[in-house]
Amino acid sequence: MKQKFLAELVGTFGIVFAPVALSASGKLSGGDGSLAAAAWASGLAVLAMIYTFGHISSAHFNPAVTLGFAVSGRFSWKQVPGYVLAQVLGATLAAGLTALIFGAGAHGTHVPTPSVSALSCVLLEATLSFLLMLLILGVATDKRGATPVAGVAIGLCVVFLVWIGGPVTGGSMNPARSLGPALVSGGAALSAWWIYLLGPCLGTVLAARLYEALRDGS
Repeated sequence: MKQKFLAELVGTFGIVFAPVALSASGKLSGGDGSLAAAAWASGLAVLAMIYTFGHISSAHFNPAVTLGFAVSGRFSWKQVPGYVLAQVLGATLAAGLTALIFGAGAHGTHVPTPSVSALSCVLLEATLSFLLMLLILGVATDKRGATPVAGVAIGLCVVFLVWIGGPVTGGSMNPARSLGPALVSGGAALSAWWIYLLGPCLGTVLAARLYEALRDGS
């Protein structure tokens, strides 16, 4: 069990460090702080960590995904607290290391665009997370859709979802991804974190309920 929690911690560290460190290095001369770079860094990090740790912990790296698996009956509720704690620790360590390397700052934090209402931001995060969870359940838990390139599919899905959500919410889909940098930097990112908790969890739970209904009816 300890191996699973450690895999979740290190895997979450990897998927958070990539976009957060990119945010910091992108502000330097010669860096790339574009949305496209952030989307690709996020997706490729997820892809890499899935293939690194998927055979150990099933590669959740996201409290909302862990919740979705539990709701769908594909994951033990007893393991949920340990997984979530490991994920939050991994994300916080990634943000802390970024601050240590590049100096203090709001590196990779998620703050909703002021021109968009909080409700719209929650709905967007819920929708993005809903689509991501559907894909994960389809390629990771359903034998009919299981594929050796599941990690590629999930990673590329993260790329286009971050690209869509980036200008509005940052395209988090992951409460730990948003909480880690918020805890390190504080301020607006921390006060807005409820959006990145409510939206993704709502989306993954709805996706889990829908996919299980579709699976049972087929």
